[in-house]
Amino acid sequence: MAIYSGELLQIYNGTGSALTYNGKTYANGSYVTLGRQTEYKVQYCKLWSSDTGRSMTGENKGTLIGIFPKISVKLGRLSEDDMNAIINLTNQARANVKYYDVGAKALVTASFYFGDVSAELERQSTMYHKGTSFSIIANKKR
Repeated sequence: MAIYSGELLQIYNGTGSALTYNGKTYANGSYVTLGRQTEYKVQYCKLWSSDTGRSMTGENKGTLIGIFPKISVKLGRLSEDDMNAIINLTNQARANVKYYDVGAKALVTASFYFGDVSAELERQSTMYHKGTSFSIIANKKR
């Protein structure tokens, strides 16, 4: 049994400027490796066409359009620089994301968009944040 020991999640920095996350500065045009994950979950969401449903005999019928991965991420305590990087990365309309896909047993790259992100300040004197959670949703089927 092989165990994957690489990074689970990397987001392309297309923000137009360098970002600092987890003490490392990432240039525009590079992938930012997200650490401090307290949760990493990949859902394989099925999208069915409008002809889907049950017939009068109770049989399920329909057309599967595709499977669209949805990644749920929770990050632990974050510095101001870390939170700034997360906000800027997830404010992109779309970005390429490298993620570990257990279905493929590999690191996969695909185009994604991002759900809402909130920044909850833990302590003003240090500008640390309590952490955050957000979703990353595929633009195309896998």
